[in-house]
Amino acid sequence: MVARLARLILRLAGWVLTPLVVLAAATLGATVLSMVAPRVSVRTALVLTAAGGMAGAVAGFWGWMRLLARSRELRDVLHVTAEGVPTDDVTTPPPEPADDPASTESR
Repeated sequence: MVARLARLILRLAGWVLTPLVVLAAATLGATVLSMVAPRVSVRTALVLTAAGGMAGAVAGFWGWMRLLARSRELRDVLHVTAEGVPTDDVTTPPPEPADDPASTESR
């Protein structure tokens, strides 16, 4: 029960990675362009910061989706499809191990 709950929590955390990657990229883009802000007017600085955030978010999302599309191992770990959509195997329990008569005789 605890292992299943831990697996579920880790999968949910994995699905949250996409928005976190986009948020980090947007923050980085906004920060880089806001370094130009002291040299321009306040309105231009605000527009530059917003544009940097948007460009960073788009670039981060594009890069993350390309990484998901190319990396089968990452998709398997995060339990998502190539499009980043979670798979349905979270709610299905893992298969029970089959009883092997040979292994029970040696006990």
